[in-house]
Amino acid sequence: MLLTAIIKEFKLLWRDLHGLTVLFALPLVFMLIMSAALNNDNDPHKGVAAVLLGSADNALNQDLAEKLNQQGFEIDFQAALSDINEQAKEIIRHTDREMVLINPNATLGALEDEQPLSLVVRPNIDRAKLAGIQGVLRQQYTETRLQAYFNQDKQTALDLPDTVPAPFQNIINEQYQEKNTQRIDNVTKYLEQQQFNAQFIDGTGQATQRPNSVQHSVPAWLIFGMFFILIPLSNVMIMEKNTNTIIRLRLSPAAAWQLIAAKFVPYFLINQIQFLLMIAVGVWLLPHLSIPALQLSGSLKDYLLLSWAISFAALGYGLLVSIVAKTTEHAAVLGVGGIILMAAIGGIMVPSFVMPDLMRTLSQISPMAWGLSGFENLLLNRATIAEILPNILKLTAFGSICLIIATAVYARKMKTV
Repeated sequence: MLLTAIIKEFKLLWRDLHGLTVLFALPLVFMLIMSAALNNDNDPHKGVAAVLLGSADNALNQDLAEKLNQQGFEIDFQAALSDINEQAKEIIRHTDREMVLINPNATLGALEDEQPLSLVVRPNIDRAKLAGIQGVLRQQYTETRLQAYFNQDKQTALDLPDTVPAPFQNIINEQYQEKNTQRIDNVTKYLEQQQFNAQFIDGTGQATQRPNSVQHSVPAWLIFGMFFILIPLSNVMIMEKNTNTIIRLRLSPAAAWQLIAAKFVPYFLINQIQFLLMIAVGVWLLPHLSIPALQLSGSLKDYLLLSWAISFAALGYGLLVSIVAKTTEHAAVLGVGGIILMAAIGGIMVPSFVMPDLMRTLSQISPMAWGLSGFENLLLNRATIAEILPNILKLTAFGSICLIIATAVYARKMKTV
């Protein structure tokens, strides 16, 4: 009897191919994607394109640029103009350079008179990446600066001839020791000083505050959540098939596209309520939990337009999966599995900057990456609608293609039931 029951369970498992797919294939694919996304042994500063601005009379600048290039940066040295800060802003706004390093020191002056360098970056740079870059810059600049300081006086020991009277030798040696002590004190004080100031410049060229983690996390998980509209949508569609509701719909005078539109509208409104709720939580609730508030820059209508495009893409995908799927398990494999994979590839779960070049390129096929890029540009770079229009168009095109296919499949199913 026990053997018969076990054989029966194996037969039931074999019939549930969708469940087996979820059990084996989805974790395997997810593991491969996440492993590939995190398989980047390069330091965060490798390949960073930057400009070093400084005086051409300061010999330190050329040496520093050369050292940074040896460390993996892509540094170009440019001579500073009259307004070095405006020059840095123009480079950030109108070139593909990720950052500008400003050396305000015109010459190799006294170490105690050294002014801190400024690092000008876009506000959407990842915080962990910025910390890694600052660490490398600080190390390389300090090493280069101190080497130049000690090279100003290359004498390391006194070798006085015997003809110098002993009293004079003592005076000279005392002065030499005193000078070395002073140099060591200067170096110690220098190492205690602040060596870098970070400036964040948005897309309009205005200085902005350092972005907090909420500016990154809220848009990412908002997009992730909006795509999960697929779950209630697929449940309703599959319930219609199981209860033969689709047969009654076939007898109605409405066309397939009208029935699809009837489903689209209420779920679209749900998505927008979801969007507004998440934004409200980020703006008003998080501060009460001792978490930095979400800071919206620009007009709310810009965010709403992007939200509509994301919802259009999410609902297009959700309707396509719901119509193609035969069971809830089938919908889980195609829908939920697809959403998780799009999130893993698109920078929702793993920041794109830590990915290797191949995965970073691959991430651009994910609709979630388009939405996340649009939100970050609005929040951090104060982008205009024209600047995020490519993201909106790609999301709309993706949703339109899914809806066209979904309508065609739905129309054919209504004819065959």
